Amino acid sequence: MLKTSPPTKNIPWYFILHDWILIIIKTIALMFILWNISYYSYYTFIHESTSVIQPQDKIPEKSLSIPFPTESSLSDIDKEDFTTISEDTKPTEIPSPSTSDETSQDITSTRSSSIPSSTISPSDINNINKDSKSHDTTSIGSSLTNDNKTDIEINQQYCQSDKCKFLFAYYPPEQETQANQHFLSFLQLAEKLNRTMVLTNVGNSHIFACRPFSFDFYYNVEKLKQRFPNVKFITQKEFQDWTKERKDKPDTFHGFIAPEFPQYMVKEVKPFVKYLNQANCLRFFDLKLNDSTIFKVLNSGHGEKFEKIMLKEFNVEAEVLLVKHEVRHALFKTHDPIDYAEHIVNAANSVSQKLRPYIATHWRMEHGIQRLMPTCANNLVKWIKEKQHKTGISNIYLATDYPLLGEKKAQSSTWHEISELNTIAIQTLNSSVDLNTWISMHPFDYLPKNNKWIKSELMGAGIQGILDKLVLIQADYFVYCPKFCGRYNSRFTKKVIEARKKEIKKKSSHLKNVWDIWYRVD
Repeated sequence: MLKTSPPTKNIPWYFILHDWILIIIKTIALMFILWNISYYSYYTFIHESTSVIQPQDKIPEKSLSIPFPTESSLSDIDKEDFTTISEDTKPTEIPSPSTSDETSQDITSTRSSSIPSSTISPSDINNINKDSKSHDTTSIGSSLTNDNKTDIEINQQYCQSDKCKFLFAYYPPEQETQANQHFLSFLQLAEKLNRTMVLTNVGNSHIFACRPFSFDFYYNVEKLKQRFPNVKFITQKEFQDWTKERKDKPDTFHGFIAPEFPQYMVKEVKPFVKYLNQANCLRFFDLKLNDSTIFKVLNSGHGEKFEKIMLKEFNVEAEVLLVKHEVRHALFKTHDPIDYAEHIVNAANSVSQKLRPYIATHWRMEHGIQRLMPTCANNLVKWIKEKQHKTGISNIYLATDYPLLGEKKAQSSTWHEISELNTIAIQTLNSSVDLNTWISMHPFDYLPKNNKWIKSELMGAGIQGILDKLVLIQADYFVYCPKFCGRYNSRFTKKVIEARKKEIKKKSSHLKNVWDIWYRVD
């Protein structure tokens, strides 16, 4: 049982006022966005007479000023070790080409970010409590042993070729569920361009170069290699070591895919190197990344035409292809998600085995109408008790973005408005039903309890979100929130449903339904 205070029944008038104010603000914001789209369309198609690029066309000499990739503001967890994205700030826009240099100087003076002194992998779990300062960020040992090696010999060591060609997707967008799919798109791009794929670090529900954990902390790399036998892989730490050991530093090309119109337009933009170095930790890699580096933007599209343009524009001779996009769809054919790391799968299986049979519910409170939260909780309680009466199942598992550890920060980097009514809803649920969560089941007891990296991971969205997803997939019954009670159509929920559709077809499946929605709120 969660430790909570008794539920409050009266809903203050100012919460209702708060909801109406939010509606007004969102309406004004929508009008502003629509106005900007109209202005941009006029500026693009009428004022400048910009044409859409065909595959055989050249890059236009004159191009429009469009938004650059969006990143989350950075805040220090440990200035000497690594930086996580602040979960309390919303994404900010990278400076435009005309102001990138000046703005980057301001960013450099106000932000401090670094990657961990030694990337953590599952094999390091038992040694993770050692003093991080005993590790060397600059890989001095490797540099000394390779002082007499030529760049060709160093290349042979890291990519088994005289010339290395890497693809480094330093920050696929969105949280883990979607970042998983975006990384697969970049992996397919690496395969088509015949480049070695850098396995970007992970942490706090992101795939991001500034995160402290190696890629295999979240994902099963061996299964990934089996799925893509034609692709070579290298860890971020190995890639970093390669850049430091090279005498002649590797040259770079930066490609960005923008969700902008007109589709398929390609243009070169002014490099925003200082921002990338600071906000994305690229300064920790010894690369030729400067104002002479080509920065190219490709407006997204769909189908074979877009694929041909993308492969043409990104088929470059640079040793390191740095790529980023802000689109919300797959670049190529959609694949099943990357398999999760064995240690997380084992932890999730342990929870499912202890609970079975069980009913699992996913309540993502974000975007729920605040004044309806207590009613939503009562409706969920009613649904659960009726299902328990019909099936005889007593165990209930709750997956939620509400901060179960008692902190004010949600277990989602996109939810910033936790109110008293959210707390009332959880208190109502907890006082009416015997709940199990990832906290009460202790699935991560094998992780170091006093390590700051692990503490930060468990305080936000991350490894526990992956475990929740796996436990929901294996539940006998699965139910999620109706409209107005939360983010009822989240991609997280959709992925759970997709997996359950496949799981229920297996003869050994314990599943009794694919999904259900608890009673709606009128």
